[in-house]
Amino acid sequence: MITTARLILRPWKDEDLEPFAKLNGDIRVMEYFPSVLSKEESDQLAKRMQSKITEKGWGWWAMVLKETGEFIGCIGLNDLSPSKFPTHFTPAVEIGWRMAYNYWNKGYATEGAEAVLQYGLQC
Repeated sequence: MITTARLILRPWKDEDLEPFAKLNGDIRVMEYFPSVLSKEESDQLAKRMQSKITEKGWGWWAMVLKETGEFIGCIGLNDLSPSKFPTHFTPAVEIGWRMAYNYWNKGYATEGAEAVLQYGLQC
């Protein structure tokens, strides 16, 4: 688990699946992705994210507000392999996030990304 002033980045829980599916079905959140995700696709993605954390000790964590415990999205580290993402800079590790629209423009992504970067540098 990683904590910041306002966030807790933690392993996934079953109760995260419903709000995660809601944000993955939001066309504003998914604007630059090929499509929105179905509930089943969203659930599978969350399970893959948790499996990676279990396997490697890092990945995309569930992001919740420290004050309320409310799930607002996910943030973390993702390894980019040349076979999956063939560019001149792979292999590499990226920091990424996906957050419910109501929480955009509040500095949560920056706050979480800084914490994830520090975590990644210590691994």
